[in-house]
Amino acid sequence: MTQNFGQFTVISIGDLVADLIVSIPQLPVEADVHQLVRQFRLEPGGAGNFLIAGTRLGMKMLAFGSIGDDTFGSAAMDILTEEGVDTCGVIVQSDTGSTTVIVLVDDAGQHVFLGGYGEGPSIQLPKSWINKLSESQAVFACGYTLQEKRLADAALEAMALAHQAGIPVFFDPGPEMQNATSEQISSVLESSDVILLTEEEIPLIMGGGEGVDGAAGILTYGPHLVCIKRGPEGCVILSDNTAIQHPGFPVTKRDTTAAGDSFAAAFIFAYLQEWSLDKVAAFSNAMGAAKVRKVGSGRQVPTADEVRSILNRYDVDIEY
Repeated sequence: MTQNFGQFTVISIGDLVADLIVSIPQLPVEADVHQLVRQFRLEPGGAGNFLIAGTRLGMKMLAFGSIGDDTFGSAAMDILTEEGVDTCGVIVQSDTGSTTVIVLVDDAGQHVFLGGYGEGPSIQLPKSWINKLSESQAVFACGYTLQEKRLADAALEAMALAHQAGIPVFFDPGPEMQNATSEQISSVLESSDVILLTEEEIPLIMGGGEGVDGAAGILTYGPHLVCIKRGPEGCVILSDNTAIQHPGFPVTKRDTTAAGDSFAAAFIFAYLQEWSLDKVAAFSNAMGAAKVRKVGSGRQVPTADEVRSILNRYDVDIEY
């Protein structure tokens, strides 16, 4: 039976970023030691990676969030639109700046992020967002969203509304969750159905808990699935009565930028297909592996064919 993958509408809240990618031979950068830049490129970073990855898997992706009226933010949104992302939910605030990050990437695949959050007046949850939420099949947000002061409250409110309406909410804490308040963490746990995080991020959610046991503790606060991302080692998916571990796919790593965002898009895609957790894990790992083979963010996230290539190379029987 042929499935209509385009039927799924997924909303991403916040973390709209302009990435200025600078490819250099070697990190660290040292004072008075000059390097010839390989390439300069502007790409939509942050949630932009997730949004583009989702469109390439066949989902309808909507961006909610805010940018400034600056050149970088405008250029990033133009690229998202060109890639098929619906940006009608993006609020442009006059006389403010967009979240912008300089990404230094060297030939060994190491990277450094240098950036700052856009600032502006607090945003009240728009009625247009509420209407779009009711039409979606999934909502995604991350810890970076909570650090956007102008957007954080509206984002948490949108997540809560989606959860109350029975729309699955996915949350990726990221390293910036260390700066979230206890009230924000409680709100996230109450509103989220699935938490996607690394082992290093487990204590940021659990206030000190670590490892699989710490991640399992998250399930007692509301989410029904927790996925621990382990990079080249794959991932572990935990539910109340199941622990699924799937190994990663060995590939040559060039750049891990946007790998987590790409993984999240694949996870949501597979989840909405109602695949088994083992297939969800395998598909998400393949997406992450396809990404780390490429340098950069935004339009450098994997294509569907690149994900299929990983699955075929390792004889994984998943058709989509």
